[in-house]
Amino acid sequence: MADKLKNCFLVNAPAGSGKTTQIKAMVQNCLADNPQDNILCITYTNRAAEELSKNFDAKNVFIGTIHSFLHSFMKRYFAHTDILNLYFEVYGERIQQRIANSEKDGHIETSNNKYKEKYGAIDFETVKKNIVAISYNESPFSSLYYGGLSHDDLISFSKCVLDRFPIIRKRISLKYQYIFIDEYQDTMADVLKLFYESVFSSNTRLYLFGDRMQQIYKNYDGSFEEQFDTFDTATTLLTNYRSVTEIVTILNKVYNDSSFIQDNSSQMKAITPDFSPRVIVSENIQTTIEEIKQSHPDTLVLYLLNKARFSDIGAINLYLAFDSMEKYSYGKTYSAVDIVTTSFNDNPDPLMKLLYCIVDLFRCYQFQKYGLIVQTLRANKTLFCQDSWYIKEHRDKQILFNNLKVIFSVFEDETKTIGDLLTALIDTSMVNNSYIEGVQADDENRPVFDVPAIELLRVIEYLNDPKVSTQHGVKGESHDSVIFVAEDSRSNPIVHMYRFFEMWGHLSVSLKSFNQFYYAYINELSDLQIAINMKINDLTKDSYTQYEDIIQKKISAIMERFAENPYFEFLCKEKYEQFLSKPGVTKAKECMKESTVYGVLSAYKLFYVGCSRARKNLTILLNKSKIKGDFELQKSKFEELGFIVQ
Repeated sequence: MADKLKNCFLVNAPAGSGKTTQIKAMVQNCLADNPQDNILCITYTNRAAEELSKNFDAKNVFIGTIHSFLHSFMKRYFAHTDILNLYFEVYGERIQQRIANSEKDGHIETSNNKYKEKYGAIDFETVKKNIVAISYNESPFSSLYYGGLSHDDLISFSKCVLDRFPIIRKRISLKYQYIFIDEYQDTMADVLKLFYESVFSSNTRLYLFGDRMQQIYKNYDGSFEEQFDTFDTATTLLTNYRSVTEIVTILNKVYNDSSFIQDNSSQMKAITPDFSPRVIVSENIQTTIEEIKQSHPDTLVLYLLNKARFSDIGAINLYLAFDSMEKYSYGKTYSAVDIVTTSFNDNPDPLMKLLYCIVDLFRCYQFQKYGLIVQTLRANKTLFCQDSWYIKEHRDKQILFNNLKVIFSVFEDETKTIGDLLTALIDTSMVNNSYIEGVQADDENRPVFDVPAIELLRVIEYLNDPKVSTQHGVKGESHDSVIFVAEDSRSNPIVHMYRFFEMWGHLSVSLKSFNQFYYAYINELSDLQIAINMKINDLTKDSYTQYEDIIQKKISAIMERFAENPYFEFLCKEKYEQFLSKPGVTKAKECMKESTVYGVLSAYKLFYVGCSRARKNLTILLNKSKIKGDFELQKSKFEELGFIVQ
């Protein structure tokens, strides 16, 4: 067993336990005891940072995302010669490959030509000479020719710098006496290692707050498990301030861990639900939802997939247009959902930032708040021309009013598109040419131009009063009545909900044991991929033949290692036996699919998160046609948890 560190603390904070309130209280206590101490709070999102920042105005408290912190901390070093040399050591090969453009990629060719036009040549030495400082792009893309780091590269390169130059890493612990990391379960292992190594053998106290049961994003890869064992875990938040007793009882049984049993607050104990938590087996999910909403119209419906969510909102085309973009694809810092549902002040997408600003102006226009319109135009000079907001006389007001009338008429006709809205902005000369040209020049934006403009208003209306969400997107929220729609997905997100329910009927599932198996299992798969120097999914008939002995030995070794593991036995064993009885590339790839395990584990966590959103009334909807295996066993499991099965 690893020795516990005296300055590293892991605080488990199950759903509804008042995690944000606790962090605020601890920061306030730290300031009260030592007003001169510097405190760092790392949050998962900008919204979380805003929530945590309320009531704090101390200059010695930094609250922000990992990107905002690293940008502010590292920028002083990013012009240093040694750091620049490391940059070219890390990215030199990628830069040279981009210069060569052997695949004749059209976008790279255009980028290369622009560089030539600006600097007269494009070669590695020219690029090296021209980069005098590294910067953060604040986007999903790195501009390697210009020293610009993307979201992901900012983290990975900062980790490289701190590993290469420990004196810089040490300065984190010298500057900050307390470091708080919120939602540690969704934090990249590199980030956790960065801070862990910074505070190791120092007096700085590191606190990780979160709940591994609410780890619904695949950011963490399991490579920090040994370090977790060195944290003090004595502090837990075990009062649920969100849900009634009936729901808290279910959550405890789903968690299935004697060290994390919640009790709810006296206030929530006094509330009686309108009905007992229930599981409804339905032949028509939408009909059942409509029936429930007749008696409880404010019920929040939790779907798995965003397609269902945005279809319900009436903004499916807007979502799909952004979902098709590579820059918002799986694994990127921002998703299509982030872009479509983030207000204009915080929106990282230039097009949506402009569109949502126009929607805000439209709302002001509807309520005749003309002074606020002028203020908004003046406050966003990067978006709007001076002529649009510079009011000297009555004639200027009339011109502005007429321009707004032209622009907002687009929202009055449901056949008009976002492209029509942009045309109106150009025709009225209200938007800066450079800004609108940048938006139009991005080829990925073209599908958005064909989207009905009315969908922008529908999204805003939804955000003001949400009645539908996804099981991923609802984390951190709570609602009186919740419907959890059980669904499967074979692509991102990978969720095997009905397989989970089937396994649940047979096994006693706990997060601790399931996580341990999953990380041990994927380490075995990773070892094989290293041995054959390729992903298992990329195996072909020829490459399988080349590595057949290695693959067969590894599959046999995995079978032997997990022979007594109930998760392996239920989820994987049959496919492994099929391979061993008749080896081949297809069966090898099938038996070693990571998703076979991950899809069920993610379903387990999503089910917990979904149930924990309900304050008072909870309904689980099962599609009768999708139920797998013996439902009587599953029914007994649901009833054991505290559900009534209908």
